[in-house]
Amino acid sequence: MNSMFGPETKFFKVTNQIGNILLVSVLWLIGCIPVITIGTSTIAMYYAMVKAVRCEEGYVTKEFFRSYRQNLKTGIVLTVIFPGLAAVLWLDHSYTVKQVSIVAGALEMVYLLLAFVIAGIVLYLFPVLSRFTMDVFSCFKLALFMVFKHLPTTILLLLLVAVVVLALLIPIPMIFVMPGVCCYFGSFLMERILRKYMAKPQSKEEEEKWYYR
Repeated sequence: MNSMFGPETKFFKVTNQIGNILLVSVLWLIGCIPVITIGTSTIAMYYAMVKAVRCEEGYVTKEFFRSYRQNLKTGIVLTVIFPGLAAVLWLDHSYTVKQVSIVAGALEMVYLLLAFVIAGIVLYLFPVLSRFTMDVFSCFKLALFMVFKHLPTTILLLLLVAVVVLALLIPIPMIFVMPGVCCYFGSFLMERILRKYMAKPQSKEEEEKWYYR
């Protein structure tokens, strides 16, 4: 009986990982409380999920708040910019949808494409910022490039987010669960892409670092 619940058993590891995923969700929610720090909290969530939960290096809370502090200003700026872009796009769409003309139809297609691009950039940008030491504009360009370079993965990630959003409509406190679940499963797709843009390890010691596992 003891061996079943021992720290080295598969049962313990699975339950511990589930607990950590839920913890990341709760930390993300706490980090989002000021609202303008949603971007910061999302960067920290991805960082802690991959490093502490999947690669089992460090403690979830410690790694979350380490990344949170490092990316506080950048995250706040992005939290202001992207909702602003979305709002402008929505207002333009609301006006155009009332028009009946070929031009209005063409503009609707343009707005849909822009919405897809913005959503894709958001998907990639926060993980990119959590992994690479670059200025925001360079990260933005890389995220934009990834949207189209890895289009099938972009679509899959957007579908995953859509499923999570639908799950949040269920009258259960799924908000405490789904952010971490989405980040955990999405990271398997995301990591395959991020590693293609990382420098190859120069030594055996470097190869063993968590972000190369």
